[in-house]
Amino acid sequence: MTNANAGGLEVAEAAPAPALTNKLPSRSILVLYGSETGNSQEIAEDLDRIAQRLRFESTVAEMNSVQLSALPQYSLVIFVISTTGQGDVPRNAALLWKKLLRRKLPPGCLGSVAFTTFGLGDTSYPRFNWAARKLVRRLEQLGAREDFPSGEADERHPDGLEGLYLRWSTKLQDYLSTTYPIPGGLEPIPEDVPLPPRFILRFASGDGASRPESDILTDLERKLPVTDGITVSLASNERITAPEHFQDVRLLKFDIPPPAEGAPKLELNPGDTITLYPRNTPEDAQAVIDFMGWSSVADAPIDWPRSVRPPNLYTDESFTLRHLLIHNLDITAVPRRSFLRSISHFASDPDQRERLLEFTRTEFLDEYYDYTTRPRRTILEILHEFSSVKLPAERALDTFPVIRGREFSIANGGDALRYPVIPGAQRVEIVAALVRYRTILRRERVGLCSRYIAGLAPGASIPVLHKKAITTYHGPGMDGRPLVGVATGTGVAPVRSLLWHRASASASTSPPPPAHLFFGFRSVESDFHFSADWPALPFLTVHTAQSRPVTPPGPPPDGERPRREYVQDLIRKESGLVADLVRRDAIFLICGGSHKMAQAVKDAVKDAIGGDEEERERVFEGLDWIQEIW
Repeated sequence: MTNANAGGLEVAEAAPAPALTNKLPSRSILVLYGSETGNSQEIAEDLDRIAQRLRFESTVAEMNSVQLSALPQYSLVIFVISTTGQGDVPRNAALLWKKLLRRKLPPGCLGSVAFTTFGLGDTSYPRFNWAARKLVRRLEQLGAREDFPSGEADERHPDGLEGLYLRWSTKLQDYLSTTYPIPGGLEPIPEDVPLPPRFILRFASGDGASRPESDILTDLERKLPVTDGITVSLASNERITAPEHFQDVRLLKFDIPPPAEGAPKLELNPGDTITLYPRNTPEDAQAVIDFMGWSSVADAPIDWPRSVRPPNLYTDESFTLRHLLIHNLDITAVPRRSFLRSISHFASDPDQRERLLEFTRTEFLDEYYDYTTRPRRTILEILHEFSSVKLPAERALDTFPVIRGREFSIANGGDALRYPVIPGAQRVEIVAALVRYRTILRRERVGLCSRYIAGLAPGASIPVLHKKAITTYHGPGMDGRPLVGVATGTGVAPVRSLLWHRASASASTSPPPPAHLFFGFRSVESDFHFSADWPALPFLTVHTAQSRPVTPPGPPPDGERPRREYVQDLIRKESGLVADLVRRDAIFLICGGSHKMAQAVKDAVKDAIGGDEEERERVFEGLDWIQEIW
C-alpha cells in the first residue's frame, strides 16, 4: 500500500511541506506489477506517484498480492509486467496469472474492470512482450475493458525503456485528467511539492550517536534474514581466469547443510539460480550519514513491523539507520529519475533544486542520460555534488532504492551436487565475472556485488536464496533429445549444469543423446572455462571460438595470424550438422551476456535450416529455443 501519514523527525526548513492529497474515493487506481529485476516495479511506483498528483486514491502492489475480487473496486487497474524466460510471467505475477487461467471463471466475470497495461520486453528474445500480450488477451476474454491503449517498451530500443515509458505515461496522464477530472475546484499537486512518504522510519527516543567501531563490525556479521533463504558456507572462492587476463572471473563453491529432520531435501536443477545479497561498505554508509547530517540518529533503534515494509527489504524487527545503509539501501546505484525528483524537494539551493527537477522531465531525458547513465554516476556522488540536499532521516527508506539480490545460474548438476563429506549435504557452484572498469569520466567503478564477492573468504557463512528455473529444460521429455548449447564467457555455467545433469541421469540406463557445445571465449590461455570437464563427457562435442587468440612469438609458420572467431561463425561452419540436429528435434540453449550474440546465433541457425524465408521461420518457430541473456 502506498499512502502513510507524515511523521517522525523534523523536515528540513528548506523543503516544502508534503501535499495534503485530498484523495477522492470515487477516483481510485490500482497499479500492479510483475517484475524480476525491478524495472516494472520502478515504473509502477512512478505511475502511483502520477495518480497521487492527480488526486486519485492510489495503491501499488505486486500482482501476486491481489485477489481477483479486488479488481472491480477500482476505477482503473494498471498492470506493469515484464516478460521473463521464454515468454513467461515473472515469479511475483505467476500466482495471479494462475488464478486468471482457471477454467471455472465465466467469460464475463471481470466485466466491470477497466484496465491498461505496460509491458517491458526485449526484442532479442523470440517471444517479445508475451507476458503483457497474453495478459491483455486473458483479461478481455473475462470481460475486462482496455480503457486506455496498452504500451510496450523494448530494452533494445535507442530510447531505452525509460524513453518509451515516458511517452506512454504522458499520454496516460492526459487521458486520466480528461476522463476523471478533479472536481471541487482542486488542482493537481505540483511537481515541486513532495508527496506524503509511503514508508516512514520512526526512531526510538534517546541517544542515537555513533557507536564504537567494534559494534559496527559486529553488526556486519549479522546475517540478512532473507525470506525463504538458506544459510550456506563458502567452501572456496577461486579465480579461474589467467592472472594476466583483464577480467577476474570467480568460481564459488557453497556447501548447503543437510535438511532438518523431516524437512525435504533442497532440489537443485539446471536453470536454477542462487541469489547473493551484497552490501555497502561502512565507509560509504558513513559518507551518506555525514552528507545528510544524520549522525544524531544513525544508531538509534528503529522498531517497525515487517508487515508494512517494502518488498525485498530484509531486516530484523529492530534495526538502525546505519544498518539499513550498509545492508539494505543501494547508495552506489545509478539513480533513477524518481530518486532525483525525491531529493530535489530537500535542496535548499534553488539552482540545485531546479537542476534536479530538470533531469526528471521528458524534454531533458538526454541530459539525464548524459549526467547519470552514461558516466555511471552513483547516488553517493550525486549527494556529494548536490550538497544542499538534506534529506530528513525518516524519509530514507522512502527515497533510496533497496539493494536487490544478484542471481547466478547454478554451474554444476547431477552427481556433482553431492557432497559426500557430510551425508545429506550438497555443494553448489556458481560463476561470477567481477565488474571493474573506468567510466567516460575516467573514474574507476567496481560493481557492488563484485566488491562483495571479492571480499568473501572461505568459511564465510552467508544467506542466499535458491530460485527454481521458470523455464524447464530437463526431465524425461527433454533429456532424451539432442542438445545444442551456445555459450560465451560465464554463460557456459547453465550449459555445464545441464550437461552434468544429463550425464548423471543416464548413468544407470542408456548413454545420453549427443550434445554439442559451441563455446566462445577470448583465448584458450585466458578464459577457456571448465576445459578439464569436457573430455569427461563422452557424449559431448565442443566447438570453440576464440575472439582474441594468443599469437605465438615470431612469424606464423603458415604466414597467417590466428583468426578471430565467434560462435555464430562456428554455427555457419557446421551448418550441415546444425540442420541435422534441427531435424532430430534438438533443444537449443543460448546463454551469455550479449544480445548481439543471441541475434547473430539466431540468424546463423535460420540460415542453416535453409529454404525460403517463410520455411525458415516456420521451422525455427517449432524449435525448443531457450535463451538466457543478461
